[in-house]
Amino acid sequence: MDQIFLSDGNTLTSRWREAFPHAQVVAPRAAAGVTGAGEALLWLDGGRLRDREALEREVRRALQVSPRVVVLRPAPTESEAFALLSLGVSGYGHLAATPHQLKEIAGVVEDGGIWMPPDLLRRLVGLSRRVIAPAPRDAAGVGSLTEKEFAVASMVGGGASNREIAERLAMSERTVKSHLSSIFRKMDVRDRVQLALAMNDIPVDSNA
Repeated sequence: MDQIFLSDGNTLTSRWREAFPHAQVVAPRAAAGVTGAGEALLWLDGGRLRDREALEREVRRALQVSPRVVVLRPAPTESEAFALLSLGVSGYGHLAATPHQLKEIAGVVEDGGIWMPPDLLRRLVGLSRRVIAPAPRDAAGVGSLTEKEFAVASMVGGGASNREIAERLAMSERTVKSHLSSIFRKMDVRDRVQLALAMNDIPVDSNA
């Protein structure tokens, strides 16, 4: 999948270039005119947008070009994450994300999932547990997981990233991704956000 960074700077940062050597960078308002933009993953540089209203306006414009939009911000916040995810973005992360993190975000989004920083995911789970009554865990889904899959799912439930899971369980990140694909299928969840909620007994709608 092509990567297009929407930034008024018109230059790829060193991190962006290292992660995606063939990525393009264009001004946000010019995205619609880029060939293939509708099938690309759009990365919105939110560093210059200090006003929430202006940010949401740019997000809506980007979503009209492609359904896959990741917003990068200098200081991601819980409230902003929820607001942007409700608009339909596929990811929300830090503007200073490393090349490795950018690739991980892209992998999740390209597989149809939703990405948010692990610390925000942990807070989302905590908030959800306070406002939503826990539901009985899907015994069939969890019960069908292998020992390794359950370990991976439990760590996702705690907000761990793929790299953290790989290091703690002594496996490659490719193996972690393979386990996650199997876990998503068995537990009927769409992405790691829904998996984290499900592993904390919070009801999810896989069709949402």
